[in-house]
Amino acid sequence: MSRLLAFGEVLVDWIPLELQRQGRLEIPIYGQFPGGAPANVAVAVAELGQSAYMLGQVGADPAGDFLRDCLLRQQVNCDYLLRSEQHATPMAFVSLDADGERSFTFQRSDSADLKLKASSFPLSLFQSSGIVHVCSNTLTEAEIAMTTMSLLANARQAGMLVSFDVNLRLPLWQDTSALVKRVMALAGLSDMLKLSQQEWDYLSEQLAVNDLDARLFALGVQVILLTNGGAAVQLLLPKQRISLSPPQVEVVDTTGAGDAFSGAWLAYLLEQQIDDLPALKRALAEPPILQQALAYAVNAGALAVTKAGAWSALPNADELNAFIQAKE
Repeated sequence: MSRLLAFGEVLVDWIPLELQRQGRLEIPIYGQFPGGAPANVAVAVAELGQSAYMLGQVGADPAGDFLRDCLLRQQVNCDYLLRSEQHATPMAFVSLDADGERSFTFQRSDSADLKLKASSFPLSLFQSSGIVHVCSNTLTEAEIAMTTMSLLANARQAGMLVSFDVNLRLPLWQDTSALVKRVMALAGLSDMLKLSQQEWDYLSEQLAVNDLDARLFALGVQVILLTNGGAAVQLLLPKQRISLSPPQVEVVDTTGAGDAFSGAWLAYLLEQQIDDLPALKRALAEPPILQQALAYAVNAGALAVTKAGAWSALPNADELNAFIQAKE
């Protein structure tokens, strides 16, 4: 059976909800939310009716127990979400500006998600069709970067598709000198790559290139998804470029938009049984299939920003289909 294997961090997002006055002070009240980009995508895929597994590690602490329980409630398989007795669950504190745009402060030093080894997961996990999805937060330190590369090599050898959301969080990189090298190495193990315009510009500048897409296609990437906030999304293929503008909506919170987009894209591919490289290449020969997947993803991202939070904003299949029909 086709399924998504999302590898990486699952963490607690502390999101500001309101201010409470105490004497002369205004005290921010934060809500505890489950998050982490790979986990968000796993939940998004499960919400849309496809099988999703979370591969990662949390601490043997209340935060880790909270996250596991949340994933299970969202129908995400946690058989390979490990539990560390020595290392804590990572956390992020989210700030929102007046337009709903977010910024992050991380507590992720020596945390459980950074201590995984490729040997933590059985090779049999990669022996059937499906898609492995990763983000760059598992590249920030040498040990977890090596684990990520090894897992993707196993997935590629088994014939699984690899999806890579660049999702740069520069504050997590103590030394950015290794960033571009590791990101490009991971791109070389990926079939599909998603990045924002800001990430595109950053990598282009660091690599001193004007044709980043050509560089990525030369590495073996088959599909590039380029997002730019509320502007048109670009689907870049080796022989074609497709642009699609998202529908206009009232923005409440952008926290889950990118992961809703990625999850819907991957869920659509899984539903169409595009879950190995030959199937993806057949789809490349018939671009309307990928255009439909793009439209599904763009609408999911637009719908997600109309709600607060990460997982709570991710649409299920009925909600997304109704939204699409209403916008037609």
